[in-house]
Amino acid sequence: MVAQVQKMAAPQTVELVKQEILRFTGLNAQAFSGGFNPSEVYEMMVLNHPRVYRFYREMEAKDTAISSSMDMRRLLTMARRGTVAPADADNGQAREYADSADAFLKSIPRLNFAKWELLDAPAYGFSVCEIMWNSDGGRVWVDKIIGRPQELFRFNKITFPQTGDLLLAQMVGGEGFPVPQNKFLVASYHPRHGDRRGLPVLRDLFWASWFKRQLLRLHLHFAEKGQGTVAVQYPASADPFEQKKALEGAMAIATELAVAVPDTFQVMEKLLTTTRTRSVEDFKTFVDYQDAECARRILGQTLTSHGSENGRGSQALGVIHEEMMYEIIRNDAQDVEDVFNDQLVAPYLLFTFGPQALEEQFRPRYVIEKDPPKDAQAALSLIQSANNLVDVLESEVYAAAQCAAPGPNDKVVKRPVAPGAIDFQPAGL
Repeated sequence: MVAQVQKMAAPQTVELVKQEILRFTGLNAQAFSGGFNPSEVYEMMVLNHPRVYRFYREMEAKDTAISSSMDMRRLLTMARRGTVAPADADNGQAREYADSADAFLKSIPRLNFAKWELLDAPAYGFSVCEIMWNSDGGRVWVDKIIGRPQELFRFNKITFPQTGDLLLAQMVGGEGFPVPQNKFLVASYHPRHGDRRGLPVLRDLFWASWFKRQLLRLHLHFAEKGQGTVAVQYPASADPFEQKKALEGAMAIATELAVAVPDTFQVMEKLLTTTRTRSVEDFKTFVDYQDAECARRILGQTLTSHGSENGRGSQALGVIHEEMMYEIIRNDAQDVEDVFNDQLVAPYLLFTFGPQALEEQFRPRYVIEKDPPKDAQAALSLIQSANNLVDVLESEVYAAAQCAAPGPNDKVVKRPVAPGAIDFQPAGL
């Protein structure tokens, strides 16, 4: 066994993002209330202003096309199984470090919640989780990992490039102060030019979502008032009061089931049916197009989430779309894997064993499955066909069946002997 060296000092166990800070973040405030100019909102998004995250949250909450596609992307990544692999399975010290790291991760309550929070990074650009370490002087563990709102964090002073270390602000828009090392998990999505705030997908969807919601608002108004515009005539000599009464009468005809008007009240009946008429299909076509744009930006495709787009889409194209989606899922899984290895497992190994545990020949790795689930039946059918022509490796059969090869002391269920079944025999016999 390799001699241990001095371990790192115990981690910071005090909660830094306290309830007093969270109370004033305005997380549940309605971001789009009032007279916000959408161009001003988008400019804030381009500048990555700390207040834009409220707009992002409201976009995801109010636009079901966005929320469903983002949840699909997160869930497909969450479905990938994660394991801890030793650096060298034949090295006892490496196996010890791997077993310890595996037990450490399994001891963290609701670790999947932390994964889900980290998977906010593609939507919002970056995500932050606070690690609640605990220690008894001889060992360290994690009580919980809590997601924290992005607007409380910086990576430099506001007017400087956001390429530095994590800073925590006491209030939204504050400059921020340094935090203890290994206290937070930070995931950045495509940090272009080193900007750790990343490239938020929701920013790319802002205009598609805003146009769609504005059109839906007009569509609801159109459905409520019906076709046509009510026009009321008043004398050219009418004073402003009479003009206002005429307008109120026209609005009553457009919105009320019953109205009473004086005999001098004149309505231009032709305009009730000839002005501002439109087809409901116009709304549906536009909304469907914008929904498809959202799915395409989030998942890289549309056929697996929206079926045939506008009646188009072959099976071959569907396979291509699915492969594209899984490439995105693979990238998200790799990002979570890197965060866990560099910001959670590595500090644990340092606190527990010291720097030698991070040497290449000893350091274990948390590994998430990157490939999509395989069709075991199709794989076995291919193996069966191949076995009619050539010998196949027993290990390949187990891999295709997604089963573990039994060890020398394992109890096994004997397979039934059937005509044409693959018979494991040494090559050449």
